[in-house]
Amino acid sequence: MSELLSIIDRTEPDDLIVGTQPPARIGSGVLKANAGALKRGTILAKGEDGKLDILGKDESAEAYGILADDTEASESDLPVDIYISGMFNANKLTVNAEYEIKESDKDALRRYGIEFKAAIKY
Repeated sequence: MSELLSIIDRTEPDDLIVGTQPPARIGSGVLKANAGALKRGTILAKGEDGKLDILGKDESAEAYGILADDTEASESDLPVDIYISGMFNANKLTVNAEYEIKESDKDALRRYGIEFKAAIKY
């Protein structure tokens, strides 16, 4: 008799999303060419050209959303899925290495429905 149920893949929770209110919603955007390898949970900023890049690379760009999946942008612009609302673990978010998240960044994200909570793993 053939096997009726088999495990195809497994997922491990990464604790990025820590609540159900506001609900997590996904939108789309275009990641700027040569942005490099970015991890899920990277805060993205929208530049004057309307393209997204990691927060802190361009001081004039405003925080816009959170990257939903690990991504690697090479020589061309890349369409990506981003969280445009939800409750996120502040300890799991990523920005440019030389940059610290400012209150103005958090305020910009809150306008889009993105909230933060400090959560720890037990």
